[in-house]
Amino acid sequence: MIAAVSAPTAAVPAPNVDSLAAFPSARTLCAAAKARDWWTVNAGFDRITDPAEHREVLRGVGLATDRGFAEEVFAREPTSALAGTLLAWRLIDDGWSIRSGSWARNVSGEQWKGFHEHLHRAEQLLIEVTARHPGYTSAWIERLHTARGLSLGQAEARRRYEAVIKVAPRFHPAQSIMIQQLCPKWSGSFEAMHGFAVECTKASPPGSVNGALVAEAHIEHWLLVDRDDGGRAAVAYLKRSDVQQELLWAAGHSVLNPACRPVVGWVGAHCSFAMAFSLAENYPAAAAHFQALYAGGNLAEESPWNYLGDAVTQFVTHRSRAFQKGIRR
Repeated sequence: MIAAVSAPTAAVPAPNVDSLAAFPSARTLCAAAKARDWWTVNAGFDRITDPAEHREVLRGVGLATDRGFAEEVFAREPTSALAGTLLAWRLIDDGWSIRSGSWARNVSGEQWKGFHEHLHRAEQLLIEVTARHPGYTSAWIERLHTARGLSLGQAEARRRYEAVIKVAPRFHPAQSIMIQQLCPKWSGSFEAMHGFAVECTKASPPGSVNGALVAEAHIEHWLLVDRDDGGRAAVAYLKRSDVQQELLWAAGHSVLNPACRPVVGWVGAHCSFAMAFSLAENYPAAAAHFQALYAGGNLAEESPWNYLGDAVTQFVTHRSRAFQKGIRR
């Protein structure tokens, strides 16, 4: 059951979609990366003990790091776990930019070639990092990305996932990547994807962000139905009573549970639930998640809203609709 929420009393500005908004210290590291100050970057990462925060800050620093600087640092410190992982992150991100976000059938041969070249090199770097530092979770996370991008198969992806959770049990970032790996567009199945999401949610403590995996899985299912059967069929899928009940259960177990705290991933979790409920026109349920994001600092993340177009525009449009139609006045 969704608790009643109250609408903001004034016009709501566009959200802050900076994924590092909750980590002010990360801005220092991003600025240092832009200034090519490796000592400050390395020292900053040494102080991060939470694997989820490490992964999130690595992404921010990766975006701030130019390829040339990453190559120079790795050449100087070839045995550094951070240097190797950061260069691999840059290669993977550049590779996906070459491939683009298009469906596989629309990717050209030249794009596939550039994509695979980048990921093969990243994979070799990450093999060396994880051999030297088997507990370095951020490197294993990137190896999950290369396993998917290089089509290494479900068994290999599962092996890498097990290596991550051996170090960090119930690690949501790794589980989120596995949702992608297990979906049909990456040679998985709907049954495997949804089963994994439910399994991980049940195994997580109340108030954890892991429940958002259920919403992520249903959004991926919606996306494929939309591609193959059209928008009406996709919306009808999300409106199914069993889908809505599962989403309500997962939200109540996770980010709408009284035990929930603003840990790494809470913003993305609310965004996933808000989008899944919005697309199904369950406005009261969506409004609860939009309100939590507003009350928590007017925050949002681009994913999964970028599936619909411009992320901020889509978020604001759906939030306005949820506040107008989903809140009892």
